[in-house]
Parts: sequence; structure tokens; C-alpha cells
Amino acid sequence: MAKEKKAKANQRSVLTEASYKFLKHYINTASPVGFESSGQKVWLEYIKPLTDTTYMDPYGTAVAVINPKADFKVVIEAHADEISWFVNYINEQGLIYLKRNGGVDHQIAPAKRVWIHGKKGPVKAVFGWPAIHTRMSNAENKEPLPKVETLFLDCGARNKKEVEDLGIHIGSVVTYEEGYDELAYDYLIGRAFDNRIGGFMIAEVARLLKENKKKLPFGLYIVNAVQEEIGLRGAEMIARRIKPDIAIITDVTHELLKGMLPVVKVLLPVTDQLFTINYWHLWKRLQKKIIFPCRCAPLVAVQEQIQIVLLMPMTAARVY
Repeated sequence: MAKEKKAKANQRSVLTEASYKFLKHYINTASPVGFESSGQKVWLEYIKPLTDTTYMDPYGTAVAVINPKADFKVVIEAHADEISWFVNYINEQGLIYLKRNGGVDHQIAPAKRVWIHGKKGPVKAVFGWPAIHTRMSNAENKEPLPKVETLFLDCGARNKKEVEDLGIHIGSVVTYEEGYDELAYDYLIGRAFDNRIGGFMIAEVARLLKENKKKLPFGLYIVNAVQEEIGLRGAEMIARRIKPDIAIITDVTHELLKGMLPVVKVLLPVTDQLFTINYWHLWKRLQKKIIFPCRCAPLVAVQEQIQIVLLMPMTAARVY
């Protein structure tokens, strides 16, 4: 046991203080669907010195390239956008009703604190929700569930005019307040790890190649795509522009080892071990297959003669 602890203590992490600083800043920077420019600026500032060239396409997808003159092109990709809300309606009492921007979960929203990104800058607000003893005092004595149409934000304004005076308007985007934080045993958490952690991973690939003075026999296109949460729009557009030979895609999946999610156990012939996966429907639809087991589930698919490899780390990231 002592030897094991000593070996772990002597194990050098590939991450640096600058890496952690970038990750924290990147996680804490709002980058909602369709409004990714702030997060893209942070990402480009970090990766630009590590690559040969960078650019952004008209949709906002950021690209950094190593060895851009090579004929064979490899893409490593993540997406920069995060799920969020839109201001949909402001009533005369100053309460703000919302619409989804991406697949944001309305059931976790009650009592959460948020930032409303208006014309005059971010405004703090909170999701309102009735107290438990008022929720249960109905004829059927049933617990009402939150719905998008019944959720509202309170920013402190007493009427619609005061809301508008803060710069909040119909179409203002709303993000949750939570940012980067750390748990015990080297786990990290944060808003929008889907998929800011992927953007961090691919940027670190560029750093490690630079620091280790690795020369690549192909062009490496490091892509931070936009609008994934509403239909892979940024990835589709940049794929048509780059036309890669191989694309390696990073994204998150759910924690499969505990919780309430239904699971399917898949026997892996390469190791005769069981790996639990609840993405059976996605796996079957895209005709993907698991090629080797680990806590990060790699999947392989071939589509339109482009090999696509998905690396799906768990929602809470472990630091190595």
C-alpha cells in the first residue's frame, strides 16, 4: 500500500499550472449556443502560440492548424457551445419567462441562479418556484412538476419597465451561474463540461506536441465547433470546408456506473470484460462498434468515406 501511494505521488501529471488556469477561465466564460464568441476568444488565445495558423469561419467555429500544407488532413474536434435559455416573455410584474436554447433540462432549473446576458451586460437572476407547502396544497395533493411554460426568472425588477431598463430584452440569452469547481479525489466539475472539457483536451494535444517538439506527417486541424447543441451545425459546415481524411471527435457522455439510467451490458471480445453503456440506440443507429474498453468510451463509425472516432469522457472529469 505504501509503495502504491508513493508511486502515485511520484507520477507526473501532463497538465501544467497554465493548463489549469486556461481550463478554469474557459469553463467560467459563458458560451451559449449561437453566442460562442467569448469562449472562442479564450480558446484561440490559448492555442494560437501552439499552432502554425488559426482562423474562424463565418459561423464562429474556431480552427487551429499544425502543418497546414500537408495533403492528408486529420481533424480533432470538440464543440464550444453550451445549452442555455432565451428570454421569451416579460410580464407586467417583471417576471421573465423562457424558451430553451438547446437541450437544457427544465427539471433542474427551479431555484438555480443565472446570468441574463442583456444589452448592458450580465444581470443576475434566479429561477422562481413555489415553496413546498404551497405546492402540495392542491385538490389532489400531488407534487406539481416544473414545466418550461411555468418556470420564470426574478431579477429583482418590480415591473416590465425596470427589467427593460437593465438591458434585458426578448431574445436575451440566459446561462447558469455555476462555474469551475473541484471535488475530492481529483475530480473536477463545472457548468458546460459538455463540451468545454473536449475543447480543453484538444488544445492540450497542441501544447504537448509543441512542448515535445513532435513533427507530424499530416495536417492536424484542431476544431472547436459551434451550435452542436442544436443539430451539429458548426461541425457540418467546417467539415465541408476542411474535407478531412480522418476526424476524431471528443464529447461527453453520462456516468454509467451509478444512478437511475437504464443500461445495456455489452460483451467486449477483445478483453472478455463487461462494459456498461446506455447509448445502445445511438450505437445501433450509427452502426458503431466499441474497439477497446476504458472509462472513456471510444466508438468508431465510417460515414461518407471519413473515419469518425468519438471519445466520450464521463461528465465529471478525473485529473491525471
